Amino acid sequence: MKLNLQRTVAFLLLIALSVGFGFAFDAVATAVERHRYPRPTEIADLIERNAREFGLPEPVLWATVHTESNFTSNAVSGDGSIGLMQLTPDDFLLICTQVLKEDAKDSGMLYDPATNLRCGTAWISALYQRYGVWDTVYAAYYAGTDTVDAWLANPELVTPQGTLRIPDRDTASYVKAVNRAVHLYSQLYYES
Repeated sequence: MKLNLQRTVAFLLLIALSVGFGFAFDAVATAVERHRYPRPTEIADLIERNAREFGLPEPVLWATVHTESNFTSNAVSGDGSIGLMQLTPDDFLLICTQVLKEDAKDSGMLYDPATNLRCGTAWISALYQRYGVWDTVYAAYYAGTDTVDAWLANPELVTPQGTLRIPDRDTASYVKAVNRAVHLYSQLYYES
């Protein structure tokens, strides 16, 4: 009887330790993921404000900035894209005049985080209104609307459910990266 009690206590202790280690492991894993997918405080208010203004989920904006520039406001890519959301001066002009219905500003304003985030968010909102499917939105943000419209016009690239089969490897990788980031931002910061 005493041996059975000792085994039971040992078994329960082992379960308690494994549960405790499980919680500790989960906490460490969450901390690592939050380090890899941060929410820098210097742009948190801008993300929240723009998400609210344009009716977008905050995780979409965090994921886009993470994927595009990794939060580097002075980032410049090889194609001339600038800032947090990696907009070209031509994109900036189009967004200002056609989406925001504002006078075009100096494209040097793309280095300003508030301006860059507002324009990028307005563009994502316009793309969502146009396509209504996040994967297609992300593909258009990356490859451009002309490219995505051509893909959508090709019946071989559209599933029976109406979703786009992205034929370009780089665009497909980008969409996958943004989706992963949206999932992680949602899970790490917005789900309780």
